[in-house]
Amino acid sequence: MRTIFYIVGCLLLLGCQKEDALESKIDYVNLYEITDSPEDSVQHLRYELYKNYNVSVYFTDTVGKYFLKNDIYGNPVYRYELLDLNWEFSSNASENREIDYYFITDEGRKMNSLRFVRNFVENCAQSLRPLSMLLTDSLLVLEDASVGWQRKTEIHNFRMIAWGEVADLTAEESEELINETCKGLVGEKIQNYTSVLTRFQLVSDKYYNRNWPSALPYYSDCIIEEVNEDDPFSNGGTWFYQQYIPLYMSGKSHEEAIQAINEKRAAYCEIVGNWGFVYGYGRLASTVAPTASDDLDCYVERILSDHAEEWFEKYYATYPLVMKKYELLRDLIENEMGVKLK
Repeated sequence: MRTIFYIVGCLLLLGCQKEDALESKIDYVNLYEITDSPEDSVQHLRYELYKNYNVSVYFTDTVGKYFLKNDIYGNPVYRYELLDLNWEFSSNASENREIDYYFITDEGRKMNSLRFVRNFVENCAQSLRPLSMLLTDSLLVLEDASVGWQRKTEIHNFRMIAWGEVADLTAEESEELINETCKGLVGEKIQNYTSVLTRFQLVSDKYYNRNWPSALPYYSDCIIEEVNEDDPFSNGGTWFYQQYIPLYMSGKSHEEAIQAINEKRAAYCEIVGNWGFVYGYGRLASTVAPTASDDLDCYVERILSDHAEEWFEKYYATYPLVMKKYELLRDLIENEMGVKLK
């Protein structure tokens, strides 16, 4: 028996020695931490963005490296942390697209790009901000070989955003890009709030994918577009060609044409609003109910538009299912996600 105890004790001692030998030597330094360099204006602004908004901004796709181990010859082995625009939770987007970019080398363009980022984070809710950003001089994407490489100003995944040529944008172009990017991020981040989305979908759950033959006389996506009634040309071809011009050319005055279109819009709203919808299939004013996914996208897009509250009150205030869905999402976007609505 004494011999058995001795053998067991030796085995335990060897096991502990092996465990010590396997102890991790990895240096888990925070590679995404940006340090200050007051004499370097570019580095200092990067640091300010990190300190104030917790966003790490880079001009290369290499974040840094950390020590992994020594090899059999005693040489250090490092692992590099890279920014990967194709990386997703469940797949690699590189199977469907190629991305290429050119780094910014000019200090002035770096500063202009960083100022754009500062403008972005100042106007973007904290819940939408990514972990990191890559600023490039040119951002190219190949998704269809028959189309070729396309220049992009923005590409993102759930961890990062890459910006292309933002140093050249005017103030108006910057504002437009920031608004559109934030809207896209809301549409993606909102998928994380499953309990609210389930309640939203249940409101019209019995009515998805049904036909609305009675909407045929009002079929046109311009019917539910908000337009500048004093300048019908300003909203492009849909409003101009499909609705206003035929009425105007038939002899109606400007005011009569506007009134006729508003009457058609109200008739369409009555058909779809009773079921809790604001758009039809394909996110248009079609004669088929939307899918659950399209329905959510329609509401989010409309809620993020200018004067959304006025729009819902104007066209759908008397339809309780629409207003219930609107209030659910508005509360989520504004109060849970912290997005300022216009």
